[in-house]
Amino acid sequence: MKRIISLAAAAFILMCCVIGCGAKRDPKYIGKWEATEMMMDGTSYKDMMGVPLSALFSFEIKKDGKVEWRSAVNNKVIQNANENLDITWKETEDNVIEIRVSDLTDKNPDNIMDLTYRDGKLVIEEEGSYINISKVDEFTEIDPDALNAAAGVIQNFGISN
Repeated sequence: MKRIISLAAAAFILMCCVIGCGAKRDPKYIGKWEATEMMMDGTSYKDMMGVPLSALFSFEIKKDGKVEWRSAVNNKVIQNANENLDITWKETEDNVIEIRVSDLTDKNPDNIMDLTYRDGKLVIEEEGSYINISKVDEFTEIDPDALNAAAGVIQNFGISN
């Protein structure tokens, strides 16, 4: 009986240690990331409608399991990307991380995106297209006036008064 109680107590203590320590996170993912290339239909793109990919798709992966999206555009098209969102990450298998975007208002279902770590980059792949995301020491500086002007054009594209 003492053995069973000792074994159960040891298992309980081990379980508490595992829960208390949290998830183990590979440091290769932690840091600042920004898109550098998008491949669609065999064509490589470094920008989208004149806006650098790094301005549209950049984020910081934090060691506590959180992700912070960064937007260089400050107008009605793209505003505070982190507002009312909980963005988290975890490694799901070797060289694959899952980013989960949860709407804190419960108006939208969770969005999940898998990124593969390949050749020092994170890659989003879908149906033969992909986006390469490179780790950077600092985010690329973007001219906010040019960016906001491009975003305004995108926002008004196709709208007639």
